[in-house]
Amino acid sequence: MSHLSTIENQTLALGGIFQAVYLCKALATTGTCDQDELQTTLHSILTLSTDKVIDAYGGSARGISRGLRLMQSQLGGTAESRDIEIARYSLALIQLGSNVLNNSNTTEQLRIGISRAQAMEQPVTDPDMINNLANLYRSSISHLTPRIMVSGDPDYLNNNEIASTVRAALLGGVRSVVLWRQCGGSRPKLLFARSQYIERAQEYLRV
Repeated sequence: MSHLSTIENQTLALGGIFQAVYLCKALATTGTCDQDELQTTLHSILTLSTDKVIDAYGGSARGISRGLRLMQSQLGGTAESRDIEIARYSLALIQLGSNVLNNSNTTEQLRIGISRAQAMEQPVTDPDMINNLANLYRSSISHLTPRIMVSGDPDYLNNNEIASTVRAALLGGVRSVVLWRQCGGSRPKLLFARSQYIERAQEYLRV
């Protein structure tokens, strides 16, 4: 996938990572999230092979505009404007996604599970689909390190439907990490290429 290794594609995938993290935090603290943003994040999971990274997000950067804006504030904002919790989740998710890529058994388990989810032919936000994706995350990824410990209101986190949606969103985040890595993304680039990421994100947000 060397032809995908561009700053533009890395920026899109980073936006996907930050959007997934935002959805997890929103669900854990408010019990709800934007359904269109959730749809885009979950759609990316079911898009296993594509020649265009943007297709994983529904063919338009609009679907991950929340993630792109959040990425800008996290990479380019002041210390006061950054969300420490979002930063913690994002870095942990990037490490987790990298560990998934390095584990052939996990990647095969995910491939099979996602193929089965595709065969369900249901909307990605259907409760049955969300439960399916949540169970896939739990069975294939939750045992890997680092474990993503989402903080929030116990009343929401103990709600099975909300907890399943959080896990499904985390799976979407892992999918974006995998895309980011496949497009040449790396931890050092978060530091050395952040101005390029911010600039590209701004270009996508203008469209």
